[in-house]
Amino acid sequence: MKNSTLRATTALATLSISLIVAAAAQQAAPAGKEAPAAAKAGKPMSELAQTMKQFAFMEGRWTQQQPNGAVIEEHWMAPRGNTMVGTFRRTLGNGVTPFYELTQIMAESDMVILRQIHVHGDFEPDPKRTDLMRLRLDKVEGTSVTFVPVDPPLKANAQDMASIRYQLTDPDTLVLTVTPNPPKDPAKAPGAPLVFTMKRMP
Repeated sequence: MKNSTLRATTALATLSISLIVAAAAQQAAPAGKEAPAAAKAGKPMSELAQTMKQFAFMEGRWTQQQPNGAVIEEHWMAPRGNTMVGTFRRTLGNGVTPFYELTQIMAESDMVILRQIHVHGDFEPDPKRTDLMRLRLDKVEGTSVTFVPVDPPLKANAQDMASIRYQLTDPDTLVLTVTPNPPKDPAKAPGAPLVFTMKRMP
């Protein structure tokens, strides 16, 4: 347990140092020089930032208390520039956190893409999910957005996921729905979607 805690602490410290170094490098860059992500986008940042406004309803701290005592938490920063970043944590009733997820939504020149990193509770990578998951925006309906795997499926690394949807059903309720692909064997019953009904935290 001590080794796991040490690895997690070291990983967080390394991430913090990396962010500080990156921020300092950005400040030291010549005026007018675009960040690599913006240059890759191929559209004016003002246009990309406008695209990101359709996800503003997701901003905030959201939580769900599950019947088994587990707690779901998802925190989304406000859209800024052409990106938005969120974190996800599930804590079991005994206090153990089995995994974390870090998610980015980015407006690019030809699509809006969602990328996600999944790690174990000790910040060790999941051997089954060492690559980024990549989804693209498929549908926007008011305060509801749906993402589906990019093509080809191998690049998406979405396993059996068909889609995910974020929907604001009222000002204080955000519903996350994860829908699986139908089974390859027609004799098997389709899996039920995972639905997380989260309430806004103060």
